[in-house]
Amino acid sequence: MLNFELERGQLSNFQLRLVDRHSMAHSLEVRVPFLGKYHRKESYRLPNKWRLPVNGLEKAALRSAARLTELPKQITDRPKLPAGTATSPNQLNSFLNEYDNYSRDLSKHYKKFTKVLDKQRDMALGLGLFEALHIIEPHHKRNNYSIESLIEEVLA
Repeated sequence: MLNFELERGQLSNFQLRLVDRHSMAHSLEVRVPFLGKYHRKESYRLPNKWRLPVNGLEKAALRSAARLTELPKQITDRPKLPAGTATSPNQLNSFLNEYDNYSRDLSKHYKKFTKVLDKQRDMALGLGLFEALHIIEPHHKRNNYSIESLIEEVLA
């Protein structure tokens, strides 16, 4: 999430559109939760084992809290379901297939996240591009924006 969004407690337009699309598809009126500085500060205090998937299940802290309720285990421990692939899944899959070698290399590069990134090629590419554009060298100083050159910088 961009720092702008974090500082103002806002979700990105993409996230809001996903919520809107999926809720309207089921005739639901949904209010997206507000993420304030206090919530973010508290979430950063959680140990990594609560924030990162260990046994394949994400959102360990939320699941642990849900287990304290009367919800059945089949609900509290079910795998997270994807919200759906953009509006052009074939185009996205074609893109991911084209950059499959890069996503595999990036998955290995981020050793701590390899297990998760192996299953989420789009996340591996996104993480690599984010690092190249915002961490290695700010994007406003760049002359070359090809995906290949950006990822190769990260892998170098």
